[in-house]
Amino acid sequence: MDKVRRDLSDLIEFPLETQENEYKGWIDLDDKVVRASIASHLAALANHGGGHLVFGFQDDLTPDPNRPASIDKYNRDTFTGIVKRYLSPYFQCDVHIVTNKKGEEFPVVRVPAHENVPIMAKADGPQDRKKKPQGIMIGKCYIRKPGPESAPIDSSQEWSALIRRCTLNDRTNLLKDFANIIRPTEGATPNAQQQLENWHQKVDKRFLDSLSKVSSSNWPVPFKDNRYQLSYLISSNGEELSLEQLKEALMEVQNDTRNMMRIYGHMFYQWNDPSLAPVFCPEEADGTGGSVLEGNLIKELQKFPEFWRVAPDGRASLIRPYLEDRSEGFNDIVQEVKGPWFSPETIVRETGEFVIHAMLLAKRFESATQVSFRCTWIGLEDREIAEFNSSVCWRSSRKARVNKRTTEKTYTTAELTAKWSTIVSDLACPVLYVFGLNCGVDFVENMKQKFIIKR
Repeated sequence: MDKVRRDLSDLIEFPLETQENEYKGWIDLDDKVVRASIASHLAALANHGGGHLVFGFQDDLTPDPNRPASIDKYNRDTFTGIVKRYLSPYFQCDVHIVTNKKGEEFPVVRVPAHENVPIMAKADGPQDRKKKPQGIMIGKCYIRKPGPESAPIDSSQEWSALIRRCTLNDRTNLLKDFANIIRPTEGATPNAQQQLENWHQKVDKRFLDSLSKVSSSNWPVPFKDNRYQLSYLISSNGEELSLEQLKEALMEVQNDTRNMMRIYGHMFYQWNDPSLAPVFCPEEADGTGGSVLEGNLIKELQKFPEFWRVAPDGRASLIRPYLEDRSEGFNDIVQEVKGPWFSPETIVRETGEFVIHAMLLAKRFESATQVSFRCTWIGLEDREIAEFNSSVCWRSSRKARVNKRTTEKTYTTAELTAKWSTIVSDLACPVLYVFGLNCGVDFVENMKQKFIIKR
């Protein structure tokens, strides 16, 4: 299964109604009351930070047997019309048709997060016999509530949470201005540097221990010797999130990241499937220490394995094999490359996503001041530069002459927003240098047009 669509397939194969995911049966999208009701769900999901509206399931989350002859009306234009009719400010939803293992198709609507203002209802739904609006009411602000359900805000506490998210979103613009006047960071404190290095190494050791218990014969090359690890540490004066806050924060960051860039495979994704879902584990190998959230997909070698850990104090680390090593579906694209290869676009995109992830999680810490990064690529030697897109050609014989490269840098939280291309260049370009490739901020700026979503 392609990793690009695994998160959507997870919604279908293992349905779980949460604050981020709303499930509905097959409905008549021509019915005006239904359209008004759908508008309230779209508004609530957007005000929650984004999510999914999935169709074709009953209240017990089993497939709705009343499948229509055609699901063509579940398209982007339909939901665009609903948003334009009932909601303000306007936002665009994406609609995906996802097929389950039985060959059944289900529409999944991806709802983006609100920006620095909440989504409000700008029109009433159709009136009933008593002239009361149905489905949605003008002037109301809909949010996701426990149940889960979509309903209007009716307390100051509910307003507080939404206003905080709006403030966080607006802070991005303020940080861009502050970054131009504050003194550039001189680097992480020695304590932070050492703490991140220790974390980086401990996660790597935990990964290798887990890998030793799994047969790697289903992956084209040895995972142990061909992988990369991306780690960061948020400095926030000892502030920690609760375990529940950590899981919720990662879900919010996942939604926000999806609204900022086109993602091929979510980093730190929390699967619904119990066999894939992350769990809280002790930090230390002997069972001591605090709890960290661990995602272990190493056994998924036939698909795309990865291993990650996130600590409540803002430490995160992700280990993946090279997507370039997955031979399935790529042979025709890189026929001119006879051996192992390396994609410049992929390293820029994934390093960029990792920086965005750190930036967004740092916003969840009130006292966050800086973020330190440590990134390691192993198994570079003799790889040749190439791309998944056959229309992109690099000069032949660009091969790495070293096997391992580690980069590390520290930035203020303001710089994470204002100097994204510079940071990605600092972390990723030294790897491309070992291939003899010229790389810098301009290189990243030109590359990012392929995956950063303009807003």
